Amino acid sequence: MQRPTIKTIAQETGLSIATVSKALNDSPQVRPETRAIVVAAAERVGYQLNMHGVQLRTGKTYQVAAIMTAPGPKQNEWEGVEYAQLLSGISWALDESPYRVSLYAVRNFEESLATIRQIVSLKKADGIIVTGTRDDDPRVRIMQEADFPFVTYGTTSHEAPHAFVDADNEQMIRLSVARLAERGHRRIALVNPVAELSYAITRFEAYRRALETAGLSFDPALVVHGHLTPAFGRQNVLTMSGLPEPPTAYICANEASALGAFSGFHARGLVHGRDAVINATDDLNVSQYFAPPITTYFLPIHEPSELLGSYILRRMEGEPPETLQALIMPKLIERSDDRLLRP
Repeated sequence: MQRPTIKTIAQETGLSIATVSKALNDSPQVRPETRAIVVAAAERVGYQLNMHGVQLRTGKTYQVAAIMTAPGPKQNEWEGVEYAQLLSGISWALDESPYRVSLYAVRNFEESLATIRQIVSLKKADGIIVTGTRDDDPRVRIMQEADFPFVTYGTTSHEAPHAFVDADNEQMIRLSVARLAERGHRRIALVNPVAELSYAITRFEAYRRALETAGLSFDPALVVHGHLTPAFGRQNVLTMSGLPEPPTAYICANEASALGAFSGFHARGLVHGRDAVINATDDLNVSQYFAPPITTYFLPIHEPSELLGSYILRRMEGEPPETLQALIMPKLIERSDDRLLRP
C-alpha cells in the first residue's frame, strides 16, 4: 500500500493540492471549516504530518499544556472529580484541531507556578489550561504579562480580564441556602474547599449573604474549609453534631465529603430527613446511589471541560478574553423534599 500524500488528501476532499498544503501548515489563508475538512480527511487516509517541519516553519508546538494537581501515590482518600475526567473533555474539544493536550501533573500550587513560568519562558506550549485558581493568582499575572494564551478553570479577582470557565458558585449556594431556609432549616452548615481557592471564597461570601437574606444569623462554627475527602466530611459532622445547637442541614461542596457526612450520621445515630439533611454540589452524580439519595446541584464534568478546550483554541487564534468567560449554572436535582420529618 502506498503511503498517503497531500495529493491523496486533495483527491479525497476535492480541494487543490495548494489548499490542502496550506491547511496542513495552518496557514491563515485557509478558513477554519476548510482546515477541519482537510484534517478529518488526513486522519481517514492515515496521512502523517511532519509536525517537526511544521513547528520549524510556524514556531508553534501544537501543544496545549494542562496544569492540574494530581493525587500523590500515598493519597488514598477520594476527592471527587479527578484530573483525568477533566482531561478527557478537553481532549475531545481539541480532537479536530492539530493541537494535542499535554498533562503537567503537579503536586501543589508552588509546583504549578514554577511549571507555568517554565512553559511561558521556554514556549513549551502554545496555550495553557490551569485549574485550582486563587482569588489573586500569580500564575494568571505571569501569563497575562507575557501575553500568553490561557484559560482558567475557576475565576479570579484580577482587574485585567482573562478567559475562564467555572460553575456559578454564587448562585448555586444562594439558591441552596434559600431552599433549605424555606423548608424550615435555621442552622445550615457549609462544608467548603480549602480557603485559598477562589471558588471557596465565592461560596463562603454567597453563604453569608444568603443567610442574611433569609434572616438567619451567621455562626462561624458551622463553616469548615479543607480537602473535600470523605474523612473531612465525616469528621466535621461528628464535630458539628456535638454543638449545643447542631446543624439541621449540611451543604457539602462535593459528593466525596457528602459520603463522609453520611458516615458521620451513622456514627452519631442520626437519621437523614429526621435529624438533619445533606445536600451536595458536584460533577459526578454519584449521590443518586446514596441511601437515601440526596439533593444535588449537578454539572456534568464534560460540559466545563469541553468548554475549556474550545476556549483555549479560540484564545490561541487571537479571540479577546472578554468573550471567553462562562459561568455555568448546575442543575438542581431534588431527590428529597429536605424538610425534617419530626416524629
